[in-house]
Amino acid sequence: MITQFNWNFRLRISCLVALICTFISPSYAEIQEPLAINGQHIEVLIDPEHQLTVDNILDQKDLIWKSSNYKTPSYGFSPHTYWFRFTLPAQKNESILELNYALLDDISYYRLQDGKIIETILTGDKRSFSNRPIRHRAFLFPVTASDQNQTILLKIRSSSAIQVPLRLWSENTFFERDQYLFVEHGIYYGIALVMVLYNFFLFLRLRDSAYGFYVLYVITFAFAQLSLSGFSYQFIWPDSPEWNEKSLAVLTPLIVISAAVFSSHFLKLTSYYPRLSKLLYSHAFIGIVISAASVYLPYHTMIPYAAGLAIVTCLTILLISYYVIVKSMHKYAIYFAAAWSVFLVGVVVLAMNKFGFLPRTWVTESAAQIGSAIEIILLSFALAERLYDAMQRRFIAENESIYIKEKLIRTQQKQNQVLESEVTARTQDLEEALNKVNILNDELSDLSTMDQVTGVRNRRYFDDMLEKEFRRAFRNHSNISLIMLDLDHFKSVNDTHGHLAGDLCLKTIANAIYNIVKRPPDLVCRYGGEELAIILPETDLKGAMITAERIRHQIESLQVKFSGETISVTASLGVSSFIPNTNKTPNLLIELADNALYQAKNDGRNCTRSRGNI
Repeated sequence: MITQFNWNFRLRISCLVALICTFISPSYAEIQEPLAINGQHIEVLIDPEHQLTVDNILDQKDLIWKSSNYKTPSYGFSPHTYWFRFTLPAQKNESILELNYALLDDISYYRLQDGKIIETILTGDKRSFSNRPIRHRAFLFPVTASDQNQTILLKIRSSSAIQVPLRLWSENTFFERDQYLFVEHGIYYGIALVMVLYNFFLFLRLRDSAYGFYVLYVITFAFAQLSLSGFSYQFIWPDSPEWNEKSLAVLTPLIVISAAVFSSHFLKLTSYYPRLSKLLYSHAFIGIVISAASVYLPYHTMIPYAAGLAIVTCLTILLISYYVIVKSMHKYAIYFAAAWSVFLVGVVVLAMNKFGFLPRTWVTESAAQIGSAIEIILLSFALAERLYDAMQRRFIAENESIYIKEKLIRTQQKQNQVLESEVTARTQDLEEALNKVNILNDELSDLSTMDQVTGVRNRRYFDDMLEKEFRRAFRNHSNISLIMLDLDHFKSVNDTHGHLAGDLCLKTIANAIYNIVKRPPDLVCRYGGEELAIILPETDLKGAMITAERIRHQIESLQVKFSGETISVTASLGVSSFIPNTNKTPNLLIELADNALYQAKNDGRNCTRSRGNI
């Protein structure tokens, strides 16, 4: 089994290397390069007041246009309206102008020739996807052939980061290139899907919550990537622009939640490092608040908080994983730390790109996706290594168990050889020892059915005896009754006087009940917490009610002395009784008594209520 595991592990490493090569070295060997419209060719006009119209732009010649300082114009999160102006050279064939940033809210596209508007297109992710001139995840604008230069005006306003990556493609070249991009994205989402299914089936088989939370983490991150790349708006919710605008701000905290909970379970922080577990769960709680708030608050208000929380949480998980490595030196913790290191680099690069600190390039745009793909696989390795570690520890434990058993067998064989010469004497000794063992077993068996606090029988003994007495009542066609007793406001006794005082009250009350219920078949048990149960065979409802009231009055009159203080308590009691038949079960008897107990509590406590037939 371990050899097979090692082969699977090597296969996964090979897949990871192939994935890295695929993402880092994209090659479109036979595709003609597009015309990149760089920042030096683009003039920018910022309108903080949102007052300028296209007619103002065309009429006012004194407006101050500036060249972009970036190769790809990028202004981070900005509330202003931006106008971009650039010139397209004469085109012999129809072409496509690509604006490859799917999160821009409102885009007005104007194509001019000889200073006049010849085409206007209004688009953006705030508008329905079906209104786009070319239905694509990016914003595509068809440009007709012309023997003259054409001027393009773009008016952009968005609550997301303002980024304007522009390229002019020939129509055929663009769609050929787009097929390669689909392959790249298909590899990424295929990896995510395979890992989700694989680990989901492991979760179903092993019932290890770490696998379940890993699946949730991969799903939420994959949906966030779909939203960021525009695939979700194209294929999943094309008619929901309001949700599309908020989706990334809602999904990012969900990633934080699933990542924090997954990390806590994977690294077993709750068992070994409870403070670190609480820290991660606090991040998850903040993620819940931000995700819920993002549904109602504007995107531009919430996305900085969501992105900041994601970076802080990733860094926290990374530091915790390094701490666990130092403390435990488990190999799966090393894989876990490596995965989060790669992912953190990708997230930081993407975030700095969106905030405008890094220029928009293929690397900065794809950093999170590449990092997450590697992370997803490394986390899967970590889960596999974690399982392998558990298998090894189990294998070692089994070998040790086998060795001990063999040693015991050899020892027993030697003892048997010695005992053969002293059979008669040893037989008597063994019989005496066996009798002592049987007595001890009987004592242990009896002790295992006793409640250590109250001195009466426990819940397990109650279940066995109720079943036994129920069968006897069924055979004899006789009544069986059950009293369920719960002390009123007993939590306040523990909170005020301490648990030792509460235990003393329980013991005193149990002894008092035991003195009232004296018949040999009657049984007093601790049902759970401050709840006691009394089985009364061959007792009808009327007799059970009389006994219950005696018990209630006795409890009400008790005065428990503890540390110089007097403690008084009362109890609510529920009574059920009937003659068993095929339709009446022990569970029904308990249920009726429970219902009567709840009625007693609802009727003001310190009273007795009943269910059943007199």
